[in-house]
Amino acid sequence: MHEIRVDVEKNRLYFTLGRINQADELAEIVHKVQRAVHQLSRRFTCVTDLRHYALAEDLSDNFMRLCQEALWDSAIGRVVRVNSPEQKAAHFTYEHESLVWPAYSVDSAPTLEEAEILLDQAL
Repeated sequence: MHEIRVDVEKNRLYFTLGRINQADELAEIVHKVQRAVHQLSRRFTCVTDLRHYALAEDLSDNFMRLCQEALWDSAIGRVVRVNSPEQKAAHFTYEHESLVWPAYSVDSAPTLEEAEILLDQAL
């Protein structure tokens, strides 16, 4: 399950990932993110909800780098990631391997509400 939606008034992307079981879902997610960012202005904000994110064992999380590149190429501003309490701050293998990527700052919040507050304060 995943959801990518845009709030044009807030200039914000909402990016929710749940369990992903099939490879075709990965390409669909990347495509949706690429389309969504075209609806937003430079320095848009993003709430990334990864509380229920899980990937089937035979799938690679490298698709997420393509999503992050689309965000970076679209001049993203601030990102707040919501994780479940059990999850580490870095979800993706390349985030553990490099201090360089993602090329934009990612803050963390324990709830969606707190993520919204953090981003709204920055407006």
